[in-house]
Amino acid sequence: MNKKEKYLFAVAIVVVFIVFLLVSTGLASNNPGTTDQDQEVQVVILAHDEELVNETVTVASDTNLLDLMQQNYDTVITDDGLIESIEGVDQNPEESLFWIFEVNEEMVNESAEDFIPQEDDIITWELISF
Repeated sequence: MNKKEKYLFAVAIVVVFIVFLLVSTGLASNNPGTTDQDQEVQVVILAHDEELVNETVTVASDTNLLDLMQQNYDTVITDDGLIESIEGVDQNPEESLFWIFEVNEEMVNESAEDFIPQEDDIITWELISF
């Protein structure tokens, strides 16, 4: 192998290596708008014995539930970070009606601001009387 052939061979190896790195890190993906960090969760909103919402939304894996609600629904948040209205339906402290949420049919001991939904979670918001 002469000097020119060795040079071309080395360049070809470097090009193959760079292409491999781009493909393996996803930089050469045909779908740059999606990431491995996006996930789907189902949101159900119930009020006054009526299902207002039942849909799947896609969110980033680090999105908390409060941000998810603000990004996808008409919500009113108190200064303390509590949801007091969803889709135009207000809670009513005088009648002891409050918005609460469950995940996968289980109560959650975290605030919506602290809770990070996981892939395929079913989040149910319900206006209930205490």
